[in-house]
Amino acid sequence: MDHSAALVQDPQLLKATQHFTKCCQAAVYAAFRSGKGTRDMAGPEGQTTEQFVNWVAEDLGRRLESADGAKLADMVEEETAEPAVKVSRKFRRNYKVDEGKMQAMFERFDTDGNGKIDFEEFVELALELGIAPLEDDAIMAEMEHQEHKADLEAARGRVRRWASIEEPRLM
Repeated sequence: MDHSAALVQDPQLLKATQHFTKCCQAAVYAAFRSGKGTRDMAGPEGQTTEQFVNWVAEDLGRRLESADGAKLADMVEEETAEPAVKVSRKFRRNYKVDEGKMQAMFERFDTDGNGKIDFEEFVELALELGIAPLEDDAIMAEMEHQEHKADLEAARGRVRRWASIEEPRLM
């Protein structure tokens, strides 16, 4: 909408359109943050499409009553200060996780079998998955090592020419 308004080259129209789109964005964002999102995004506790549209319309109406939607947006968020809701990724359409394999993986790292992963078990899990954060000096050492390896490869003339549109194969 903002782009279309800009094409008309009417500063007042552009300002009004930007105000409207900013308020729309804020109202939709507030709906999802406060757990008023649609069921397809928020899970079974979410709103029906009609409930979602009504909630956003009501919020948008309050935002548009003010000349400054940002200030009103802050007031509306303070009035409806509910904790932000973290929606499970299980409700996504592309959720195709093998929960049986996940359970087996959990049990492999739950070495004491108490149904919980304590810190030491978590450390082992992070190390095995390769997601354990390195200390700063280890990061610098690894970067220097990789740079040294690249220099050696270049010195041996074994540098690959990267693919491009003109030459799509690596040489």
